[in-house]
Amino acid sequence: MTFMKHIITFLLLSMLYVSALAQREETIKYTYTYQASSNESPEQAKRNAVSRAKVEALRKEFGSVLSGASASSLIAKNNITKSKYVSLSDEGEVNGEWIADIDEPVISMSLEDGRFCVTATVKGKAREITNNPIDFEAKILRNEPNLAYESNEFTAGNDFFVHFVSPVDGFLAIYLIDGEIASCLLPYASDDDGMYPIQHGKEYIFFCRKKPNEGDNPKDIQGYYFTVEEENQDLNQFYFIFSPQKFTKAGDMHRKSDDGTIFPRYLSWANFQKWIMRTRSKDKEMSVQTKYVVINPANN
Repeated sequence: MTFMKHIITFLLLSMLYVSALAQREETIKYTYTYQASSNESPEQAKRNAVSRAKVEALRKEFGSVLSGASASSLIAKNNITKSKYVSLSDEGEVNGEWIADIDEPVISMSLEDGRFCVTATVKGKAREITNNPIDFEAKILRNEPNLAYESNEFTAGNDFFVHFVSPVDGFLAIYLIDGEIASCLLPYASDDDGMYPIQHGKEYIFFCRKKPNEGDNPKDIQGYYFTVEEENQDLNQFYFIFSPQKFTKAGDMHRKSDDGTIFPRYLSWANFQKWIMRTRSKDKEMSVQTKYVVINPANN
């Protein structure tokens, strides 16, 4: 009888320990006012305001770690955009991650003391980080499938490619958010599986028929280029979704034009956010990176 009590006590303590290690998930909302620099475009300022609002929301909810923190910003000169990395050791790295938006960010713009300000209100599902995310590498390339052409700024008509490397085996999906539509760029439209198998340590170049990955049929590879409506600058967002384990694909739809052109599968922005929220809640090993790109009109 005493032996059974010890077993039961051990099991209860084990359950409490596992529960204590579970990642805490919360619905969080935050408003942040961002002061734009003189060389930022309105779209870049909006992007930075939303990004900063999410970081501050995570910091407020989950706290921060004061070591190894860094961030990136864009420096534009002579129509060439480069990445500049700056230390944030005085602000710290947040202990949480943004899972998905619940509501689309609400953005307003104003002039304060002669400076252009963007106020962003974000609301989403977030979770505390209790393990290290997978540090995969995803880069967006402009016009050439070469790392020297990595960029966050494009002109309408520019082709784009993606470079990807993961330290572990797993599965990848790439989505592009353009307004209210989320398009599944990878896997390609001919593949209904919803995830692309990745081997660790291997470099992949996607969306390039001239440089197919091992095992890809060039006929299935879709190439893409950016467009804008009228003469307005546009802002698109890439989602790189990776997990060591298989995940269920989103409930998307096929598109085909009258001339037989096959477009990427797509779903609404709202349904995409619901899907990624459910999927990440079930898969604690899933890692997601988001990257913004600015698309300028061709006559700029």
